[in-house]
Amino acid sequence: MKIYRAISLNARTQGFGRENTNPDVLSIYEGMGMLGHNGWDWLAPTDSGLYFDCDINGIVTNVSEDSNGGRGIKIRTEDKDGIFQHRYWHLREANVRKGQIVETGDLIGWNDSTGKSTGPHLHRDLKPLTKIADGIYKNTYQNNGYFGAIEMAPYFQSIFVVDLMNNLKKKVGILAVLVSAYGKLIGLLKVVKTTNK
Repeated sequence: MKIYRAISLNARTQGFGRENTNPDVLSIYEGMGMLGHNGWDWLAPTDSGLYFDCDINGIVTNVSEDSNGGRGIKIRTEDKDGIFQHRYWHLREANVRKGQIVETGDLIGWNDSTGKSTGPHLHRDLKPLTKIADGIYKNTYQNNGYFGAIEMAPYFQSIFVVDLMNNLKKKVGILAVLVSAYGKLIGLLKVVKTTNK
């Protein structure tokens, strides 16, 4: 699995873990029972688009609001690297619903500063899951000090997912032109061969 940047602005303000947590807000995370920040934060202007950032399809498992008014989306993915919950938080609004399948680059919501937030930003975290039975999953590392979240760096590539998809579409377009030209060339060669008989 690869994770790309879900928003266009490349301005990460906080990383994962105690050592990457802004010291001014460390006590907030400790007050919630964590060792430090449990994901990555990016500056995200209010109403800016949020896009599904994985190279595999996912299923929306939750669109919710917490007791502090924070709005977010949870999406589950599964591939050879494992089963993961992807969480996107502090949103103004979601553009998806529970049970929906999302694909790479789909618009899933709009950013804001809802809940326990010091300003407009996207909180993005990643949690490995263990499948217990059909449709039932548990947080694999719930007691790791970060409510099961892990560092995303091994999966992350810093390119905006929409730019990535646009580049792929251009390459597919070029390939289609080449295939068409090749087909025309083969047709022309057949005509020349027939004419020379």
